[in-house]
Amino acid sequence: MSEAVLREKFRRNVSVYKSLGVNPMSLATGCSVKVDLVSVLYPAISTLRGKLEKMKIAPRRDAYVFPATEVEVLERRIYGLDLREEDVEDLRRLRPARAVVLSQVSQELAGSAEKFSQVVERVYSKVADASPGLEVGKGHSIVTTDEKAQFFIFDFVKQEGSELQSLTVANNDTIQVIDPTEEPGDYRQSAIAVGNSLNDLYALGAWRELKVYPVIDAPTEELRGKIEVNYERYVEEVGGVVVGTPQPHTGTLLMGATVVARMSKKPPFFFDQIKEGMEIMITRPMGDLAPINVYMVSMMDQDLVNELKSFHMTVEDVARVKEQVLETLKVPNLPAAKAIEEFLPALDEEFDPYKHIAATTDVSGPGVYVIRELAELAHAEIELWDVPLTSPELSEFATRNFIIPNGTSGTNGSLVIVASSRVLDELEGRLKGAYQPVRIGKVKGRGEPLVVAPRKLANYVMAESYLKGFELK
Repeated sequence: MSEAVLREKFRRNVSVYKSLGVNPMSLATGCSVKVDLVSVLYPAISTLRGKLEKMKIAPRRDAYVFPATEVEVLERRIYGLDLREEDVEDLRRLRPARAVVLSQVSQELAGSAEKFSQVVERVYSKVADASPGLEVGKGHSIVTTDEKAQFFIFDFVKQEGSELQSLTVANNDTIQVIDPTEEPGDYRQSAIAVGNSLNDLYALGAWRELKVYPVIDAPTEELRGKIEVNYERYVEEVGGVVVGTPQPHTGTLLMGATVVARMSKKPPFFFDQIKEGMEIMITRPMGDLAPINVYMVSMMDQDLVNELKSFHMTVEDVARVKEQVLETLKVPNLPAAKAIEEFLPALDEEFDPYKHIAATTDVSGPGVYVIRELAELAHAEIELWDVPLTSPELSEFATRNFIIPNGTSGTNGSLVIVASSRVLDELEGRLKGAYQPVRIGKVKGRGEPLVVAPRKLANYVMAESYLKGFELK
């Protein structure tokens, strides 16, 4: 398409959002809607662990893994920034064992670890008092520009009967929209949102007996209905079922889900088995959000269009890359999940570095910073010799022009896998048909967490809180 046609399409789609009472430019793309992990969320969690004596908070993992039982029922409750007395009484009757939590808070609360931890403590302490011993296994926190749209969704899990010889894996991921320059009811918006929720399960090799509990909000019931139809189509394609669940009704745009699956293998949480010589593989390049954001901002700022020329790119070039990204992101990482499952030990089997994957994660909002998180969990020194990006030019452009703080971030992104070279040789062969697997680094040894990365990484990451996690050489 020519630039004129692209601009006309952009104007039409902006009009669609505005007719719904939504400013598309106020929406965060994909996982960029998350509360900042390094400067806000992790410090807040650290503070809370010492204060909530009646509540267990599971170790930080991509998804919540716990022993499966004969009967498991998920009950959703939606609270404001505090619990009413009737909420407390209801919870006392429910007495759940576990929970997955989604919180949506204002920019004011999300910008301060102290303020964020205060509101979370208020809600969590009342939940803990009403249901002592409850374990929060996964929490997902996102930001809204609308103070009336703040809430906490608790997906409580009740378990009954005997334990099974399998594990339950649960996760919530929720975004506002993936691409504000496309219509909100477009199938790809919904597909990528659900795929993003599933990605943390897929990274662990969990995909069987899949249940999807949607999180959908919309300015109109017509749009909500479109998104629901999209969910049904996508979930059917990945072999799961959509389970009807209470939804928020704040009138803002929201797409995500709590997803639950079963696995009969041990998850790749073998951080203490990560040893010198193991290698790090990524299933495809990262940095999916840079082209989307560059395109969106370029449609509003002619100066940026002119600036693109210094990168030997045009708006048409950016549009083509963005389209390729959306087509890639709408495809679920199910083939990777099935391949990962093959390289995991059975529940009664010990980890073998010559047969099994040691650790995995998905490249989402933090982008390349997930490697730093792996180094911390494994107490390992990691050397990266490459940072593969969907478009290095657009990731650098986005960072240099302050469009996004992290040009490596993604949504429903690639998967990172840590294993011995022997395991990766075999796994790479399984993935090559559907992916672009490439090895990007290796484990140098154990000890103080350290990630050595190419100096060019500074071209793609502006956020100092993330960049200081790397030693650039």
